[in-house]
Amino acid sequence: MRKTSSTNYSNSQELHDYCEAAYTLSLISGRWKLTILVELTKGNNRFSLLKQVIPAITERVLALQLGQLEKDGLIIKSAFQGRNTPKNTYVYTLTEKGVELQTVINSLETWGKKHQPVT
Repeated sequence: MRKTSSTNYSNSQELHDYCEAAYTLSLISGRWKLTILVELTKGNNRFSLLKQVIPAITERVLALQLGQLEKDGLIIKSAFQGRNTPKNTYVYTLTEKGVELQTVINSLETWGKKHQPVT
């Protein structure tokens, strides 16, 4: 979290005002945000399921990234009301704004497949 009085913060805000693509990238940038969004489109919506399908992410980072995505209005966190589930079980779902990003994410994935160096 940047201080709102910093030069870096004000430069970032000016960039977002000037370039809408930079604003979009700021919402989905972060090591795991895109992966989380992709997994949410597949239906992996509980914290434990996300942790299971993204094993390299730590629980702390997953919680932070989910919190940022929620703060930015891309996902919603709600209590899960299922049988035989612990009380503090939450599900994460894409908001309408998050669903709209799916075409952008698909385009990024297609571009990456085409241009990723072969190892």
